[in-house]
Amino acid sequence: MAEEKSKSKEKKIPFWEWIIAGAGLILVIGSVGTAFYRAINEDSTPPNLVFSVISVEQIGGGYVVKFSVTNSGSQTAAGVMVEGTLENGAENAETSTATFAYAPANSVRQGGFLFTKNPDDFKLQIRALGYEQP
Repeated sequence: MAEEKSKSKEKKIPFWEWIIAGAGLILVIGSVGTAFYRAINEDSTPPNLVFSVISVEQIGGGYVVKFSVTNSGSQTAAGVMVEGTLENGAENAETSTATFAYAPANSVRQGGFLFTKNPDDFKLQIRALGYEQP
């Protein structure tokens, strides 16, 4: 008789717990399915790095040029080396470099170049020197 009472006292799982578990299962399956779909169907394009100047500010004994790099490619670039050059006609007046650890696919990162000369007095050229695939 004690056995019958313990069986009848076993706790049943409430209906709302089944609903939450089902919703969680749907989210997990959807996430995994989306990842597989994107891995199979999306074109794999190399990093496409585009640079934009955000601002030029005077600091201490020099200037900082804040800029952004947008990677519109579908691959991540690691160790992105970027060069900023102040040009006066055909002459390079000053060069500064910055390195980004990562520029993930479809992302925007920000950095800055440090110069001793006023960048507003020159033409600023920004270009990537290279990157590696992670």
